[in-house]
Amino acid sequence: MPGRKQACMFNGDEGYCMTEILLQHGARLGVEMRGALRDQSFLLLDAQANPDELDGHGDSPLHVSFFWQLAAKPGDQMGYARDPQLLEQLLEACPMTGEGQERHATLLLPELFDKAFFLDSKLWFRLAAVVALLVLLQLLLVVGQSEGNQEESLAISVVFAGCALTNVVAFASFRPQVVALIGRRGLHPAEEVLRRLRRLSVRRAPCYLRWMEVNDRTLIRCCDLGIGCGVLLVMLVLWPQSFVPLIWLAAGWTYLSLQAVSGDFLGLQSDSNLVEVDALMALLSILARSHPRQALLVLRFFAFRKMLGCGVCKYYGSPMWQSFDALQVHYFTQPLVNRRSRWAHVWPADFHRFSVLATFLVEVILPFLIWCPWPCRISAWIGFNCLNAMINTTGNYGFIGFLNTMENLSLVDDRFYQLVLGADVDAWRLPRSTAWPFRLVVVCVLSLYVVLSLLPLARAGKGTVDLRTLRLPDVVTARLEWLEALQQPWKLVNYQGKFSGMHDFRWEPILEASTDDGQSWRQIRWRYKLNQGPRESGVVLWLHLPRLDWRVWFLPLAARRGKEPPAWYVKLLERLAECDESILELLEGCPFSREEFQDPEHPKMWVSSRLVACEVSPKEDECFWSFRPLRKQTTMDLLIKEGSRCDATKRRRLD
Repeated sequence: MPGRKQACMFNGDEGYCMTEILLQHGARLGVEMRGALRDQSFLLLDAQANPDELDGHGDSPLHVSFFWQLAAKPGDQMGYARDPQLLEQLLEACPMTGEGQERHATLLLPELFDKAFFLDSKLWFRLAAVVALLVLLQLLLVVGQSEGNQEESLAISVVFAGCALTNVVAFASFRPQVVALIGRRGLHPAEEVLRRLRRLSVRRAPCYLRWMEVNDRTLIRCCDLGIGCGVLLVMLVLWPQSFVPLIWLAAGWTYLSLQAVSGDFLGLQSDSNLVEVDALMALLSILARSHPRQALLVLRFFAFRKMLGCGVCKYYGSPMWQSFDALQVHYFTQPLVNRRSRWAHVWPADFHRFSVLATFLVEVILPFLIWCPWPCRISAWIGFNCLNAMINTTGNYGFIGFLNTMENLSLVDDRFYQLVLGADVDAWRLPRSTAWPFRLVVVCVLSLYVVLSLLPLARAGKGTVDLRTLRLPDVVTARLEWLEALQQPWKLVNYQGKFSGMHDFRWEPILEASTDDGQSWRQIRWRYKLNQGPRESGVVLWLHLPRLDWRVWFLPLAARRGKEPPAWYVKLLERLAECDESILELLEGCPFSREEFQDPEHPKMWVSSRLVACEVSPKEDECFWSFRPLRKQTTMDLLIKEGSRCDATKRRRLD
């Protein structure tokens, strides 16, 4: 079968541009390319493909990367480019061997998108700035109105209730994990982090735990406080009170404080997103008393920025999205798979390519329909929910999908609830007013929030745009960048861009234990990750987000680049060797009964960690996943013997 070759150019970090050629597995690439493209102002730096990097690829396309530097002044911004003639010259400069190899660059579906406005690196950002300007104008009209139109009172109340429920779910999900992860004997003890944070000012480390003596009970009480705030906020939707903004701030600051001491375990984008939502709700709960329509408008801008950022970062973030191949690997390389992951992965390649097209339409086109008449806005809401449902039914993302669903409820207005659900919207439209000083402060802060939101949105373009694209004066740009950096420790305006980086392999860490000095080994099974075995299919989760299993997914990606695992992973193995009950509860427990230990009163184990390549089994196979050992040792090949770290090669010799 002829190999399919694609080439696409995109912006890289530090002034580098990368062209990635997708070849069928086994194709060989010549390396005699130095200086071949000097007439195009490019200098080839590296053209060597390492055969050892094929571990984990299986029959998937082999990625061979070429790097060259644009002959320009240091620090110059590189514009986005895709030149078919240049790509043809690149392939001509790459001698191919093998029967049936074709020598041409195929752009296929990306060629269609090159002519679409939303892939222009500057037009989409300028349109987003126009939307932000319209929202600002609507907010400024509020200053002179003591009482606004009470339409959308029901719609904004539903969003408040949904985001409050999200707080309940997020804190309740973290509560049973908090002691094992960041407790006194946890993998990343909070007290050790606080020793460093207390040396910093509150502005740089806004964590209220710095003023407390933190122990396991304190951390559990923080989670209980967050759950209580969420429940109370849901109840107060029916009986609004003037102290509601304080409850939102309490929930947000509690989550921010836990995030500050949790390191990697609360380091997802959605964790910062929840803090941002809580702070935003505190302001909007003041504005919504008198101007619910304008409050809902700000929430719609938040949903607009989030969806547009996710779509743009995909296109500019990975060549797999540009070549429409991303969904051919997404379902089996995502963090936590389930039964439906394999079912979605085995769909035809053409369906996956069409799904990428649909993803771009939903995340880049539909956000602009938010600002159209309400039937178009409802269409955007349906599209967002369909994409969210597809993501969360074919993978395990815990409360993240629930949070997205609640945020997207801002697209629904009172008219929908009245026509579709038959709700009595008039009962929610009670005339209320907000004092002029409070209204002025809230409008000013929200206006600043809308403007600062353009900076993380620009980062979704991966260096193709910034505030200078809007032709703002340098003084204004510098001041806004300073304000954005000032608020970063508080997580009030955050970057939103998911699945921008893709890869086509899956390595799984396998934990094993021995009680007889390494003579025999049993697997310590993960509770939610894939375990090596013939009947593995993955676990279906709904709202729970297992932090340990999620973070471990990132480690093989770093190990492939030769990076050492973090200290908490080594501590995980040490705690398992000590048979720590709190840590074993995060997994599926100890593989040995107490009678099998040499000293049942003080059980000790040897614990080893190694990586295996995980691949999807053929469609007709009863087994969902297949596993095979890697041909080389990695940085995650570890052995904990008698409480200390040993050379992992000892385990290999024992095998």
